[in-house]
Amino acid sequence: MDFREIAGPPSTTASTVTVRAARSFMVGVCMQACSACRFGTITRLGLVVLFATFPYPLQADINDILEAIRQSEFRFARATSEVPFYPVGWFQYRYYPATEFRDEQGVQPAADVAEHTISFGAVLPVYVDRRDMVLLGGDVARDAIQVKSGPYQDQRIIRLTPVAVWLHQIDKDDMLGVFAAPILSKEMVSDQPWNTNGFGGVIGMHWHSDTLQWLYGGVYEYNFGGSYLYPYLGLQWQPTPQWSVALLFPWPSISYTPAPRWLLQLGVAPGGSSWVSQGDGFENTQTFSAWNLSAGIAYRLQGPWWLYAGAGATGFRGLTQKMPGSESRFEAQSSPVYTLSIQFRP
Repeated sequence: MDFREIAGPPSTTASTVTVRAARSFMVGVCMQACSACRFGTITRLGLVVLFATFPYPLQADINDILEAIRQSEFRFARATSEVPFYPVGWFQYRYYPATEFRDEQGVQPAADVAEHTISFGAVLPVYVDRRDMVLLGGDVARDAIQVKSGPYQDQRIIRLTPVAVWLHQIDKDDMLGVFAAPILSKEMVSDQPWNTNGFGGVIGMHWHSDTLQWLYGGVYEYNFGGSYLYPYLGLQWQPTPQWSVALLFPWPSISYTPAPRWLLQLGVAPGGSSWVSQGDGFENTQTFSAWNLSAGIAYRLQGPWWLYAGAGATGFRGLTQKMPGSESRFEAQSSPVYTLSIQFRP
């Protein structure tokens, strides 16, 4: 919306548990690290090639990687939990109903805006050694911002997010991860050029015990000329096999499995997009942001396939516009947010 234009059951074998935990932790590290970034520009990470949706007995090279993970010295959280692992593949739809946005300075007219976001992805390890692992990833997302009322133009943003991750098991109780995630974005309605921003970071994990892990580190963001640093702090705790508590700054979450085919979740997650609009003699950087408090329920359809539905409310939602020498922001009141997704959880 360019506001310038006014007119399933756990495995029974140790080897399978280790492999499943490894694949899930890869996704978890990437998703958590990038979710900590300002405005949640990255809300999902993964690989465009959905390797996880194919039966790995049919993939000889993937078999080799999984065997290498089993033989490695990596230690993974949730290996003995009944809470399903993080999705390694997904197709997600998120909807924000029409909400009024008002200029903080009261200069520009208000607008009613709805938002639809579709994204998909997965994850793939490409190299595994005894204490080192390399992952390549990516995300494809489309964000449709529809102006229901107000003298503004609709926006459609395409985002491509390639990701590279290196994991290193320092010793039995400590792991280190380093990641880089450039974001390529393009506004489609006015056929804007591609622009690049992105994130990078270093994340550490320390095992206090088999059920309690400490996480720490920092994330760097490059946002169309601006640079920002964010802390990454928190813990993961599995008090029982049915419960998992992630107290990670700035988004906590709680997961509970009442039965093997069901998963209940409550948590805070970011959402939004950033893009650049260019014209004759101007460049306008725009960031559409929100923090979502949501409760959700997932049901295992068959094997590793899950159906997830969630609902909640937004907070701190708004649009920030930056031009050389000026900045403005449109704020929105809290509004509903709905999510529906198909997930692949090994």
